[in-house]
Amino acid sequence: MARKVRPRTFCTGTPANMSSDRPDIVRERSGVLRIWRRRDVPVADVRAVLHQDGVVLKEGQKNITRRVGPVVVKTSQGSFLRELARHTLRRSRYQQGWRAALHLAAHGVPAPRPVAHVEWGALGIVTKHATILEFLPDCMDVEHFADRILAESNGPEMLHVYLATLAASINQLISAGAIHTDLAGKNILTRDGRTFYFIDLDGILLGAAYTLQRRFAAHVQLYDSFLDRCGDEHLAPFLRAMIPDTEPFDAWLQRVKLSQLKRRARTIVASARATPAAR
Repeated sequence: MARKVRPRTFCTGTPANMSSDRPDIVRERSGVLRIWRRRDVPVADVRAVLHQDGVVLKEGQKNITRRVGPVVVKTSQGSFLRELARHTLRRSRYQQGWRAALHLAAHGVPAPRPVAHVEWGALGIVTKHATILEFLPDCMDVEHFADRILAESNGPEMLHVYLATLAASINQLISAGAIHTDLAGKNILTRDGRTFYFIDLDGILLGAAYTLQRRFAAHVQLYDSFLDRCGDEHLAPFLRAMIPDTEPFDAWLQRVKLSQLKRRARTIVASARATPAAR
């Protein structure tokens, strides 16, 4: 006789606290799977997605990201014995993208909509994790969208408006209590240059202080993302819009520029070392 699956709403105090007491989130066990899902997403659909190969978007030593129809699935991978302790003891780290997606959706910050998070395991041991988010169709990263803008006859003027709108979206993210630790242009998508979606949600910290160090790191990444397309005429007001009016800006900008030069130099050196010498 098939085991009956009993859904229950997810609440604080469970082993993996990934949401507050939310009626739209359901937690249940299905065989070796522990599933957190939106209530409007059938558990059968979650299981079906996990069994499809899809199209690989990105693969590393610890994770593989695939597009499966209308969703993106990020699954942990690696040596079973090596990763077993990590999967079990660092559950919260693997759940970070799911928690961030829930948080941003609740605060109206554009990002991939959360679908489900899944753990494989039993008896308190976790062997694998997967986070499922909705795919964002017809989007490109903000760097390539800037190229499209600059191809227009009034591109430089349009770029000012574009960057000002992007700065407002980043300020909205910070105001929502979310800090993106990898705020490069490749991790911000747009369809129309007016609405911006934050991706790579595993890199988002919730409830952490937005210190000067974290803001500085974000500004260096953003400056580096656009520098090959425009100069300080555009980038200075862009960064200025993301710091308080009461803070001095000129010295801040010079520090960002110096750090960006060092960052770019490190990238060039690393790339040269990774490329075999021509024979």
